[in-house]
Amino acid sequence: MTAKTAISPDAARLRPARPEDLPRLLPMLEAAKERLRALGLTQWQSGYPDGETLREDLAAGRGFLLARGEEALTYAAICFGEDESYRSIDGAWLGGGPYAAVHRLMTAPSALRGGYALRLLREAEALAVSRGAESLRADTHRGNLPMRALLARAGFTACGVIRLVRTPEPDPERLAFQKLLNERMSQL
Repeated sequence: MTAKTAISPDAARLRPARPEDLPRLLPMLEAAKERLRALGLTQWQSGYPDGETLREDLAAGRGFLLARGEEALTYAAICFGEDESYRSIDGAWLGGGPYAAVHRLMTAPSALRGGYALRLLREAEALAVSRGAESLRADTHRGNLPMRALLARAGFTACGVIRLVRTPEPDPERLAFQKLLNERMSQL
């Protein structure tokens, strides 16, 4: 917990994001884009993701928000089914069974370094297990060191390099990560 916020990650809960959350999610998205820009990255700098992307997430039931009451802390799209960008990898996935992919992970500026993104990933594990997934996958830009560190803290393993399909981004190469959930599945 940081001095910026008095909310414990344990007090927050993961829930499906709703259309009425968009006024809180859009500034969170813009702040995340600015943080990536400040790192000198091309990630999220070509108009994607945008408000329409988030609306599509909500309509498809894949947008999830870690919140405490109405305070939006961290958001991610948790996607089930095959991700076409993950079909080909320069490297090797740890396992090939059913998986969930975590995309568009972003944290509100007031909640940064408060443990909320890690908590969201832990909650995503439980959600994935409840829906029959054997692992979680994620990807990020090679230069996105904060996301890479978060994935390492959450127990993900670097598996190789993928190329995003159908993306406006000038550099579609991403580092790919996976976390097997078999051990967690047996503990639930």
